[in-house]
Amino acid sequence: MNLEAQKYWESFCLKNGVSQASLYEIFAFGNTKEHADELADLVLEGKKTGTSSGYKLYQMDNEPLPKVGDYSVVVNSSKVPIGIIQTVEVLILPWKEITEELAATEGEGDLSLMYWQKGHYNYFKPYYEEHGLLLNEETKIVFERFQLVDRYLLKKEETNAY
Repeated sequence: MNLEAQKYWESFCLKNGVSQASLYEIFAFGNTKEHADELADLVLEGKKTGTSSGYKLYQMDNEPLPKVGDYSVVVNSSKVPIGIIQTVEVLILPWKEITEELAATEGEGDLSLMYWQKGHYNYFKPYYEEHGLLLNEETKIVFERFQLVDRYLLKKEETNAY
């Protein structure tokens, strides 16, 4: 357990009248240290307000699907909390129904659907192959919109925390 993130969660709950018994998760976006820090910065800048994942992967990993109202403590590559997000919308739809608007909420690249498709195909493909699953235009995607409800750190240039 990440003690710094856990203490941050407890402090957030006390400050905001949220039950400390509320379920929450602690995670970093991305699958590399560089990507985790880049995406954490996008969250802090307000550019990243959405994320997507493979529906079948939740089933394969026996993970619960996200729900509106869920909280998450987002950490950087050093496992230092950067803030708390709260899920405001969850959509489950086929890959082919991801729109330009949804893609843009991820905050990456030129914000286009084409950029999202290329980047996420390359990101999801190894996970799908690992589970013997196909990734195609019919693949169900869990698209989650969130809002940053609390900040833990300032930008990395101001903190040297990364």
